[in-house]
Amino acid sequence: MPYDDPDATDPMALHGVVVETDSTAAMLDMAECFVEEYIRGGFDTDRILKMFQTQGYAGPFLAYQTLGEDAIRRIIDELMPLWGGRKDRTTPSSSTTGQISLPVLES
Repeated sequence: MPYDDPDATDPMALHGVVVETDSTAAMLDMAECFVEEYIRGGFDTDRILKMFQTQGYAGPFLAYQTLGEDAIRRIIDELMPLWGGRKDRTTPSSSTTGQISLPVLES
């Protein structure tokens, strides 16, 4: 098989799908998924909101335009207590002896 030809039977091949919907519920679900992913990645509230306001992030920006800033802030505020805090547990700290501590591994 030539290098540039995709193999239709390859389970690892990426396939883009367009799903058109006018459903606000679908947009809310999408925004919640983005927010959860960013929170779990250790992002803070301001950084997540900035991503939704940036055109370069097509999905979050579409949700921001469709739902509005208040709805996005509400989603972030609802999900932050559920998924937040990861950043504090995984931040390495070092002592004066140069030892690095990872509290997430100690709990």
